[in-house]
Amino acid sequence: MVEKAKNREQWTSFLGVVLMALLLPGILRLTNSLVRYVVGAEGRLSAIAVESDRVLGPMPKPWTALAQGGDNLKAFLQGHESKVQVLGPKYLRIDHIYDLFNVVSRNDSGLVFNWTELDKLVEEIVAVGARPFFSLSYMPVAISSGDILSEPKDWQEWSLVVQKTIEHYSGELGLSDVYYEVWNEPDLFGNWKIGGKKDYRVLYYYAALGAARANGVKAYKLGGPATTGLYKNWLDGMFRYVMQNKLRMDFFSYHRYDLDLLKYAEDVKSIDLWVNSYPYLSHVEKIVSEMGPSSEMGGNNDNILGAAYTVATARELMGKIKYGFGFSVSGNWGVIGKPRYESLQFLSRLGENRLSVTGEGSWVKAIGAKNGSKYQVLLVNYDPKQTHSEVVPVSFLGLNDKLFNLTVEMVGGIKRTVEVATTEAILQTSVPMSPNSVAIVELEAKN
Repeated sequence: MVEKAKNREQWTSFLGVVLMALLLPGILRLTNSLVRYVVGAEGRLSAIAVESDRVLGPMPKPWTALAQGGDNLKAFLQGHESKVQVLGPKYLRIDHIYDLFNVVSRNDSGLVFNWTELDKLVEEIVAVGARPFFSLSYMPVAISSGDILSEPKDWQEWSLVVQKTIEHYSGELGLSDVYYEVWNEPDLFGNWKIGGKKDYRVLYYYAALGAARANGVKAYKLGGPATTGLYKNWLDGMFRYVMQNKLRMDFFSYHRYDLDLLKYAEDVKSIDLWVNSYPYLSHVEKIVSEMGPSSEMGGNNDNILGAAYTVATARELMGKIKYGFGFSVSGNWGVIGKPRYESLQFLSRLGENRLSVTGEGSWVKAIGAKNGSKYQVLLVNYDPKQTHSEVVPVSFLGLNDKLFNLTVEMVGGIKRTVEVATTEAILQTSVPMSPNSVAIVELEAKN
């Protein structure tokens, strides 16, 4: 009797599992229908379709750039080399290069340059597969009229410092495509302005003169001003001055710390509009040389909202700017060991070919890619209010193969892989996404 009861219990449990498997797709569709009804005019839900046979071109990757400030600067890579290398950064930005690394001193003969300390850090940057992006800051005490935020006593000496920096890294060390950014947040650090007694344009002028005098160097890029935000008076003042004085300017940089994606989009639209008045500088790259959820340490920099922000801003800025430097690698603002790092890992896994994606909603955004034999789509349900959930239908269209491994992995460690088959050129699945979740879906044909 006991055995029969046990068998009946097992059989009932088995039927429950089968029934749930049969009903789950319908439950998911019903859930989405109810959510769509409730959402109404508030926003648009997603229905993602990845066109596996439609390559848009090379994948733009503005996220392959990270910045490090003075916090933990000298040792920011030590012990983290393999973790940084996995992210595949093309550039690592560093500031404080003159005041923290004892580069410039003076003796009876004039200025003396010692690159030993800074070279060690640059060697570490190159070892992880990246190039240095130098913020030429701050004023060497040996030439300053006051402290590290002051003007130089002699502008020609500042010009020489920039010249020697470029000659050393782009010449003697033979590094190609290095970026040199004149100062860091001049509107904050040093209270520089456009015009007036302490004019940033003079700082840039003499830096550009020094760059022009650099001999025996490989291709490099010069720009700025790396202000705390995007300001029209700075762009107008800089571009007009650069044109009038026939100065070199390869990129225009600024910073943005904000959870609002519209601010990032508005920045790009504004620059594109303003630059129309300066056709001579239409080639100038747009670079956000520092960005993050918050300029303050902790908080959203370290939580799941920060992880969603990382993917959402990457999606917003791809194809619109050259690079967006996430701040920072390690230390108090660092991504290492935080959810933001996992999002960067997901981004780094995307292939070199961008696939067409349709069906994005008000909250869920997507990036499609092809990596070898894998079709990929990276999803983010970005909601700073942390209230919106939805079950995201995902379809892969234009498939030739019939048998696949389907893998869904979430930031936070949840991962599942199942074998799926289709008799048509389309394969469909659903991904439940809670507020600020990030998922990568990969479809790989089986031999």
